[in-house]
Formats: sequence, structure tokens, C-alpha cells
Amino acid sequence: MVNIQFVKFGEVMVDGKVYYSDMMVWWDGEKEMVPKSHVLGMKAFSMLLRKNPDIVVVGTGQQGCVKISDDVRDMARKGGIKIFEDTSAKAADLFNGFVATKKNVVAFIHTTC
Repeated sequence: MVNIQFVKFGEVMVDGKVYYSDMMVWWDGEKEMVPKSHVLGMKAFSMLLRKNPDIVVVGTGQQGCVKISDDVRDMARKGGIKIFEDTSAKAADLFNGFVATKKNVVAFIHTTC
């Protein structure tokens, strides 16, 4: 079972490996490094949706600087996708909890600000 062990400034550990990038992590263990951005827009959101998750968890950074675009919120609402957002460390815990209960969940984790 995939697990996000920690998020620190500039790094995230997933399944025992440290990444120095923002990450997308799916319930099935797939991981993808992504360019840093302070806005979760449609391009990144479309990537998150490629496996049809029911839940998207957004880690907004250490201090919560990442914003979710209105277009993304509208698309999620229309598609019945729940979005949970919190600072990245708390978002990692949310993601792990959803994975433990066998939810189809994907996380977008921002590692700075």
C-alpha cells in the first residue's frame, strides 16, 4: 500500500524514497514528479484525473500558498470529485487515511512555501 511518510520544505518521502519535487501520488502506488507551481490549474488537474479518482487531496505547501483555480473547483463539482486541501503535511496524512480505507484517491503535494 502506498504511503507518504513525510513532507518537509523542498522534499517528500513516498514509500521510503525521498523526492525533491512536487509530486502526484495515486492510490495504486504510481508516483510522478511535477514542476512546482503555486496554482493547481486545469493542466495539472487533468493529469490527476487520468485514473478517475473519487477524491483529490491537495497539499498546499508548508504555509498553504497553493491555490486551486475556480475552473478546477467547477470541474470537480460537476464530475462528483471531492477535493480536500490542507498544508502538505496534513494533506499527506489525509491521503494515507483514504488509501488505508481503499479509496480511489490521488494527492498533489507541493513541497515549498
